[in-house]
Amino acid sequence: MNLPNDLNIVFGYYAPMNVDAPGINIDADTFLFRYGYTFAIDGRTSAIQIVQPYTRLSATPDNARFPGSFINENPGDTQIVFAHNIFGGPSLSKSEFRKWTPEPFLTGAFWLTVPDGQYDSNNVLNAGANRWVFKPELASGYPIGPVWLELNTWATFYTDNDDYSGNNTLSQRPSYAAEGHVSYTLSPELWISLDSSWAGGGETKINGVVQDDRNNNVMLGTSIGFQLSPQFGGMVAYSNIVEHREYSADVDGWTFRLQYAW
Repeated sequence: MNLPNDLNIVFGYYAPMNVDAPGINIDADTFLFRYGYTFAIDGRTSAIQIVQPYTRLSATPDNARFPGSFINENPGDTQIVFAHNIFGGPSLSKSEFRKWTPEPFLTGAFWLTVPDGQYDSNNVLNAGANRWVFKPELASGYPIGPVWLELNTWATFYTDNDDYSGNNTLSQRPSYAAEGHVSYTLSPELWISLDSSWAGGGETKINGVVQDDRNNNVMLGTSIGFQLSPQFGGMVAYSNIVEHREYSADVDGWTFRLQYAW
């Protein structure tokens, strides 16, 4: 959504999650620090963001090949995001933004994941993935009175991890996703939404051997957002995969977010 120019925003996230994958169950606690800054390019709103995760992972294998449990707590891979409004998000000062009426918008973004997180090829669990990731995204929104309809789509492309589980090479085909939200504004300080997403593709290969693990997942969830002051607010969300392939992971979890803008 559109924001005024020269706005700084910091976010703090905590996301506890359970991943039940074939052969292993993982409990993940992810902490995210996110900073964003808005500015104008050619009369449209643009933004740059930096996202830094820190993860605490605990895994319990279901087979005798990997007895016991594994724990890893380390920084993950940094993400850098550039976003630019295509239409519906004019460049506005803070005073102009207060008088502005939201309108349908389309925004493009490009995410770059830098492989700077903790990674050890001898570890079963790693906070980083040891590969570059590129994700172009389109995000759109349509206000209808107090209701917001939103649709986001993206594709994700991966470089190879040439140091996977020893001296193996892990490659991954592009993955694709679409995400929809129906939000309702209860008051200027409170909103709720129903959320859904679909993810497909992303099949991996190890040393050229296809792993038959492509995604075809449907996730549903709900969110509630609040503002405690014009600068300070937050969000609570829950999501759960309700449909997936037999050999794909079943994921459910919460997201808690606080943000401050100035």
